[in-house]
Amino acid sequence: MTPSLEARRATAERVAKKAGASLRAEKGKALMVDSSEQHDVKLELDRRIQEQIRKEILQVYREDGFLGEEGGEAASAGQYEWVVDPIDGTVNLFHGIPHYAVSIACRLEGRTLVGAIYDPNRDELFSTHRGGGAYCNGTSMKVSTREQLNEAILALGFSKGKKTIEKCLQLYHFYGDKVRKLRAMGSAALDLAYVASGRLDAYIEQGVSIWDVAAGALMVEEAGGVVSMGASEPAGKIHLVASSGRIPLELT
Repeated sequence: MTPSLEARRATAERVAKKAGASLRAEKGKALMVDSSEQHDVKLELDRRIQEQIRKEILQVYREDGFLGEEGGEAASAGQYEWVVDPIDGTVNLFHGIPHYAVSIACRLEGRTLVGAIYDPNRDELFSTHRGGGAYCNGTSMKVSTREQLNEAILALGFSKGKKTIEKCLQLYHFYGDKVRKLRAMGSAALDLAYVASGRLDAYIEQGVSIWDVAAGALMVEEAGGVVSMGASEPAGKIHLVASSGRIPLELT
């Protein structure tokens, strides 16, 4: 671990926890909706938390790029880039479901180097750096050692769009009677953190965005798991499969 990675990881952890504290402070308050669709909702709080994160990171790393769910620009060649989802699981938060997280990653040339995911409801900070393992509140994490599919817990993500929903339903039908349990919890970042910690055996989602999964994908790899990220519809989206690497997965 180089000093620069250590410092960047410490920044990601600190900023994620502070953003989570801001989210906790909003509990019980009326939430202002910026826009609403059938399968999604955008809150003023999303923009406010992202701006808080952006200011704090760029105060330290003034030359870095910043890309978030609520806006930003991709980094230029050779430039470090912070990739952020201020609230991964906004729909859960909006409906009072305590399952959402702040996700912060730092990348260089498309390769994630540092990641932090903070769950403000459980006060769990998941963090990692490339080559240095993955941790939850300072304790080392490892992926599940289960090897039998019928003992596995598999999480599936429902992204927006008819085609991606149909593909996810195909996976539900295919795996429904093969695994111990299927889960759809509404936060890609936490699903990945849970694969890294061994709580889940695998997580699959079609049509997910890079800010949802950049930090968590590195965590899974650093905890001993495997991650595949391919192109998905619509353009710019990702087909992600993350697992312990020990259970047999077939993708329909």
